[in-house]
This record gives sequence, structure tokens and C-alpha cells, in this order.
Amino acid sequence: MKLKILPKLALVSLLWFIDVGNIYAKSGLAIPRFASIKSNKVHSRTGPNLNYPIEWEFIAKGEPVEIVAEFDLWRRIRDKDGEGGWVHKTMLSGKRSVVIIGSNLRNLYKDKSHNSKIIAKLAPDLRCVLKKAQDKWCQLDCRGQQGWILKDEVWGVYFKEEF
Repeated sequence: MKLKILPKLALVSLLWFIDVGNIYAKSGLAIPRFASIKSNKVHSRTGPNLNYPIEWEFIAKGEPVEIVAEFDLWRRIRDKDGEGGWVHKTMLSGKRSVVIIGSNLRNLYKDKSHNSKIIAKLAPDLRCVLKKAQDKWCQLDCRGQQGWILKDEVWGVYFKEEF
């Protein structure tokens, strides 16, 4: 009887460790998570060291990226279009930013309400600094204009994420 229980217990334990490994990396930070590009020229590579060829070049400081994997000091990232590769962790910043998505202008509201005053119209692909994420809203700083926008109108924050 112990022989039948032990393999099941081992399998459950293994599945638990696999699940945890998919959520948290060795760094102790969640995978996936968002970050931003730290400088105006960052090369991403096909693998996690300098011996791998350059696959993509990020040219905009503050560009939001999603970290989807970690290996040692390297992070596998992607942008809103799915482009990316492996970059050294020193090329990334914890400062958060977002990109306005869609093909239409988006409203930036004074407060977290559609009834609030519209303080700006934001163009697609505009990059903004992410200040807060609460409920279904994000507080942004877009070229000096601070206000709120719905999370589903930007790329760079998860729907359930709050801070």
C-alpha cells in the first residue's frame, strides 16, 4: 500500500515544483513581468550570452518589454509586437512604462472614471510612464500630462496587476 501512495506523492510534489518554477525565477521575481529598456541602444540575442548573434535592436530608452524567461544574468524579453530576444539584466530597468494600443486616439481622464474630465487624447504607439495600476485603470504621465486610462487600452501592465 505504501508503494502506491509514494509514487503519487512524488508526482504531486514534482508538479508543484514545476508550477512554482513557471511562476518565479531564481531571481525571486515573477515570470512573466514587465520592465523597460534602460538605454537608447540595446541588442537582444538569440541566446543567453554574448556568443549568440544579435537578433533585434531596441533603440528607445523606456520602451516597455515583457520578461518571459530568465537564465543566470540574462532575460528573455519581448515587445508589444512579440519581437525580442535575450538581453543582459543590466540593460533593463524596473521603471514601468506602457504603449498606447489600438488604432484610435485614447482618452486620458483626470480621475478613474469615464465621467471625469478628458485632459488629453493619446495617439497609438505613444509611450507613457506608468505611475499606478488600480482596478481596471492605470495612472500615466504622458509628456507632462498626468491622468488615468483603462488598462485594456495600453500594453505594459497586466489586467489583474495593482500597485
